[in-house]
Amino acid sequence: MKLKLSRKNELDEPWPTKQQILCIGGANLDRKIKVKGAFQLHTSNPSNARRQSCGGVARNVAENLGRLSQQVSLLTAVGDDAEGEFIVEQSRLYMNVIPLQVKGEPSTGVYTAVLDEHGELVVATAEMEIYDQIRPSAILGNIPLITASRLVFLDTNFPMSVIASTIRICNEHRVPLVISSVSASKMSRLPRNLHGVDWMVCNHMEAEAYLGMQFTDDQQLMDAARIFHQLGVQNVILFRGVDSVLFASQDGTHAQISIQYISEVIDVTGGEDAFIAGMIYGIIQGYPMEQVCQFGISCAALTIQTDRTVSETLSLNKLHSMFKQLYGIHSQKFMFYKCMYFKEKDT
Repeated sequence: MKLKLSRKNELDEPWPTKQQILCIGGANLDRKIKVKGAFQLHTSNPSNARRQSCGGVARNVAENLGRLSQQVSLLTAVGDDAEGEFIVEQSRLYMNVIPLQVKGEPSTGVYTAVLDEHGELVVATAEMEIYDQIRPSAILGNIPLITASRLVFLDTNFPMSVIASTIRICNEHRVPLVISSVSASKMSRLPRNLHGVDWMVCNHMEAEAYLGMQFTDDQQLMDAARIFHQLGVQNVILFRGVDSVLFASQDGTHAQISIQYISEVIDVTGGEDAFIAGMIYGIIQGYPMEQVCQFGISCAALTIQTDRTVSETLSLNKLHSMFKQLYGIHSQKFMFYKCMYFKEKDT
């Protein structure tokens, strides 16, 4: 499988319309191993059969959005190998896949997760050297693709220079940009100038790693959000463990939303990716930040009740049904005016 730098090709295919969502970042193979009984360190642990599926934060977000009936493209890097072919073939069912040119012969990224008997992550390994080969020229060669998009989602798998170029281009062309961390260690890839980032999503450990601070209470989380605002981020969404989500906007709007307890958790892998997809759906549909986060939580709830990184039964109807189940209300659109939200009139 020969990968080419994505540009308008010989067929002169049109760039996506403004209805398109563009996801930029990782696409890799996910391997999951579930331990039987209590996990023990420094010894062999009996496990169930290994399961293999497509993964990668940007790819997972894109598939979730595709299953939510959104038009979506994925700009990513995969190797010239069987794993890369599998990812592209499976992903194209839900999105337009645009593989970037990679020098040399790096292999497709592989993420291996070991889960305990309850489906909670114990340890994971990530073979992601392929992403380090991507250069800013790959982004600069795809400016028309970015500017033709309604919204761009970016994870932190690519090098800082690529991330900084994407932020700058989105800022210059006023394309809404959502960034999500991949891990605490990869937060160091974010530049210190975040002007152009409309939404930043991370957990408190990742925020600590980036800001060089420790957070022990909600007030310190709010302080962290204000620092992100000072760096240029418009809206900050912070996970406080598995209990709640804090959001804070430049306009002063902020709240903490409890994450509803889900009794039938099978596998938490992919939960945060589903949250981001549900959140992006809420943004695209024009909901206020509280409901944007609630859509994210609802989408994550549907995912962690399955053994798949992306729920195979996810749909718009199921998302809205879960939203009503968790929050007891139908989702309602609002208008924002002078720092206040008003319910839209029915038409």
